[in-house]
This record gives sequence, C-alpha cells and structure tokens, in this order.
Amino acid sequence: MERRKFLFGTGAVAMAGVMPRSVLASEPDVIVVGAGASGLAAAKELLRRGYSVTVLEAANRIGGRAFTDTKTFGVPYDVGGHWLHSGRNNPFVSYGKKNGFDIYPAPDDESLFVGDREATSAEYRAYERAYNKAQAVIAKAGARGKDISPAEVMPDLGDWHDTAHMAIGPWEMAKEFDRFSCADWYSGEGGQDWFCEQGYGTLVAHHGRNTPVALNTKVSRIDWSGKGVSVETNQGGLRAKACLVTVSTGVLASGDIEFLPALKAKKQESFNAISMGVYNHIALQFSENFFETGKDEHLFYQIDSHGAVAPRGMGMLTNISGTNLSFGDVGGEFAKELERAGEAAAVDFGLSELRKIFGSVVDRAFMKGRYTNWGQNPLTHGSYASAEPGAFPLRKVLRQSVGNRIWFAGEVCSKSEWATVAGAHKNGIKVAKKMAKRLG
Repeated sequence: MERRKFLFGTGAVAMAGVMPRSVLASEPDVIVVGAGASGLAAAKELLRRGYSVTVLEAANRIGGRAFTDTKTFGVPYDVGGHWLHSGRNNPFVSYGKKNGFDIYPAPDDESLFVGDREATSAEYRAYERAYNKAQAVIAKAGARGKDISPAEVMPDLGDWHDTAHMAIGPWEMAKEFDRFSCADWYSGEGGQDWFCEQGYGTLVAHHGRNTPVALNTKVSRIDWSGKGVSVETNQGGLRAKACLVTVSTGVLASGDIEFLPALKAKKQESFNAISMGVYNHIALQFSENFFETGKDEHLFYQIDSHGAVAPRGMGMLTNISGTNLSFGDVGGEFAKELERAGEAAAVDFGLSELRKIFGSVVDRAFMKGRYTNWGQNPLTHGSYASAEPGAFPLRKVLRQSVGNRIWFAGEVCSKSEWATVAGAHKNGIKVAKKMAKRLG
C-alpha cells in the first residue's frame, strides 16, 4: 500500500550564524521572517542573486519544525519531520548523499496485530481492503473537485474502520476525517519515502549552516503603510523593501504578528481555514528490539474506538535506523488530548498499548520516553497545515502577496508538496525568485 504520509515536522541543529545587533538596525532589501526550511532556502536564493537579506528567527536555533535532538536519547531523535517524502523529487536526498549523510529508502515492511497476536493472512487482507477503500473514496471525491470532508462520503469499513481512519486521518493528515478536505487531500503528491540516519533536522541544519540568521528575534508587527515595510521585533525595528513571511498559519491565525494596515478579511480567513493539525511522536527508547523487526518497520494494530470521531490509537515506526528508538505517532484531537494530559500520560499510553501486544517485556526493556507537544508550541501552534472542508480555494488566497511588499512562503504555500520539508524548501526558492523579479 502506498502511504500518503504528510508529516511536515522538520528539525535542525542550530548551525546558522547569530547576527549582531548592529546588523538588525540596517535596511536590507528583504527581511525573511522564520528560519525554517522555507525561510533558509529563500534567503540563500536571494543572497545568491545579490540581494541583501536579514533572516529573523524567534527560536534559539534554525530549522523550524525540522529539529534533530541528539542529547535526550544519545542517538538522533527527530522531534519534528522525519520522513524525506517523495525521495525521487526531494532535494534533500541528493544533497544528503553529496554531503556524506546516510540516506536510504524507507523500507515497506509493516506488521499488523490483533490483540496480543499478529494478524492472520485473512486479517491482513481485510485491513488492506478497508484502507484502500477509504483512500479510494476520498480520491474519488477529490478527483471530482468535491471540497467536502471524508466523513461525508466515508462508508462503514467494518472491523478495521477505526484503524484505517487513524492511519489516513490523524497519522497522515494530523486531523480526523471530519476536519480536512477531500479536494485538498487529492492535491497532495505521494511517492517513495526516504530516511536520513543522522536525522532530517541535522540535514536541514547542515544545508542552512552558512545562512546568517538573527536568532531569538521575535517579530511582533509588520507595517506596510509606507513605501516599503517596517518590521518590529523584540530586538528593535528594521526597514526593508519587502518582507517574506514563512511562519505557520497557526502563528498567523493567532495574531502573534500584527499587520498594519490590517490584511483583507479573505486573507485572514485563509490563515484560519488552512489550519494546523497536530501530529506528535511518543518517542520510546528500549534496550532491545523486542518487536523482532528490521530497522524502520511500521507496526499497526486493530483499534476499536467504536466508530469514534477521533480514534484513540497510534501507528508505530520501530527500531529507527537500528537504534532501538521507536515512535508511537498520534494525531488530531487525540494528540491534543495527550498534550493536555502531559508528557508522562502520553508516554504511559504508548507503553500500555505495547503491553497489550507484547506483555511484560515492554517494561523490562523500556529506558526513556518523550512526547513532542507541537500543538502547544507557541512558535508553531501545530505540526503542519491542510484545508478545512470547503476551504481548498483559500490556498490560492494564502499564496498571494500583499501590495507586492509582503510575501508568503512555506509548506502551506506549496501546491502539491504541502506538509513536507521538501515542499517548504522548494516553495521558498520559488517565491524568492518571484520577489527578485519584482524587486528588479
């Protein structure tokens, strides 16, 4: 089965240069807000073309939603994006290979469990039929341009309904069937996934390592009432000819950045309607591979949430790059529920689900656990974006510049690779080229 796994988390070790305060007081050609994959790519493209650029980043590192932590578990741990989606068209695959990273195709192996046993051949086929039927129903509606939710057209999928719902909804889209558009889902690009043994975040950080970035610099206001733009930050004000905004729609919808004059109502509506979903890793480190899987094998199990709007379950990526670190991934409303319950509760949920399958060996082998909490991150307000039912046309509105002075880029602005690090990177370059053409 082809997995349409749109996890735009992304990660990076802070390898960009911190800019001195005196640089912030200058008047560059372009101010880039956000040093994630899109902002870094756009800045590099503009600099290559000879424009002066100042990149402002609210966090203390670059990479945005791509961040690899090597301290917590002693091995690379992608707090955000982990899958190098559509490897054939993903620029980070070729970049990683050229720069000494261990890049390899994601294995297709999957295990399926029913209670404390592996599924029978008949049960594997039953789940595959349910999953494929669900995808076919969404694809049919999307191909016809129906900007409706999957919940409006989804039949009862039988015993595997909740598992298929979890896999296609919360696990892939970071939302339940009633929260995203079939037309939007259909617009997304699939393809073979790849992995980076050193972590996707490390790869993104390496790519952006020589890009000068002002870290710990939070933008609070963008004023475009004058000839150019004035940007207010916690480090002071700057002026430029134009501004490129690459923050998430979660940040834009929250009002954390004020625009003067206020943006048109349709533009603001796009921030809210192309909304952020929540997708988190329950990261679990074990002393042994009791899953008895190869590296990077997926594990699913029969979820019985009795047809709930938000299925309570997780999909697993086991033995990541052979390190005995595994992800129990949750999304949507259940991921938010675990955020409210706290990290200890989230880790306990992951362990309890595994105990039902593997028994006491889970506790004997358990070493350490973490929960990623993207929904409550004030710099993102979520993991990655997708259109709410009825909001698909607003993607075009979101991508439009304002007065040819404020531009928008990021995964959310990609036409077909939204919710991916590669999509953010490519879109940053694309918009930078448009800005350069306008700037002259």
